[in-house]
Amino acid sequence: MSTCLCARGRFLLQHHQRNIKSGGRCRRAFTGINRPLAMTTPARVLLTNDDGPDSAFFKAWVPHVQQVLGWDAYVCIPDGPQSFVSKAIAKGPISVRHMGDGSAHMAGPPATCVNIALNHLAPQCDFVISGPNVGHNLGRGSVLSSGTVGAALEGAILGCRAVAVSFPFFQGWDNWTDADVDSAVQAAGRVVKELWEDWDEGVDLYNCNVPLGFRGPDNNPVQPQCLRTSVDPLSYASLYAPAQREGDPSSFVWKPVGLRVFQEEDSNLVEGSDIWAVKRGNISITALNAGLLQA
Repeated sequence: MSTCLCARGRFLLQHHQRNIKSGGRCRRAFTGINRPLAMTTPARVLLTNDDGPDSAFFKAWVPHVQQVLGWDAYVCIPDGPQSFVSKAIAKGPISVRHMGDGSAHMAGPPATCVNIALNHLAPQCDFVISGPNVGHNLGRGSVLSSGTVGAALEGAILGCRAVAVSFPFFQGWDNWTDADVDSAVQAAGRVVKELWEDWDEGVDLYNCNVPLGFRGPDNNPVQPQCLRTSVDPLSYASLYAPAQREGDPSSFVWKPVGLRVFQEEDSNLVEGSDIWAVKRGNISITALNAGLLQA
């Protein structure tokens, strides 16, 4: 075990002992990963994403975690969009810009941000929240490809509790209101707080999708329910298209039309799955383990 991990373990143990002395409740969450004791509140939360610093969702999320939930948080994010990179690790050298607000912007994918932050920049963090992603992370193909989920997975591998948060939208790109975002942030805050306080045995990470601005047939907003879900086995076909003309094999461009999961007929979805739940306007909470098997 590295020196940084040992230092983090000592910090968490000291924080746990302070909670016991002050009457705080503590419970051990143990899976195959050697995870430290959990406290009533996180020692410190690592916030990251795969959309970079310009994400409007992330800009609304960070102050909510810090001011509404009251959690001490450290921000370490990619310096630009790094979507659909799964749990990619960059070998580097990795440049880091330390911003005036105390956050770190890194020239690397989200899982790299998590690894460097937990081992070098903020080793006292015991909870990793990745996201909110701009769009869904639903179904097997998307979950296994997601940079948001990949960052949470990296946190779990390093012994932290971890949650990936995504905001699926239904009315088209950038066609949401500030009220939609605020409502999703409030709901996501309640979810991550409840998960931290009552973490299920045997779970390494959760994948949570909070619908953004979902409306019913009458076009009125729908109050979502929180549903525990499975990962729908739905995957995707081609993610690319010929850059020049159909049939030209010389170059291809990104065109992920196969990821439009909400266009799937209900008959193609597993009842109780993540896609099935969110398509009905509900919050999907899926428990996962770090072996990429459903917990």
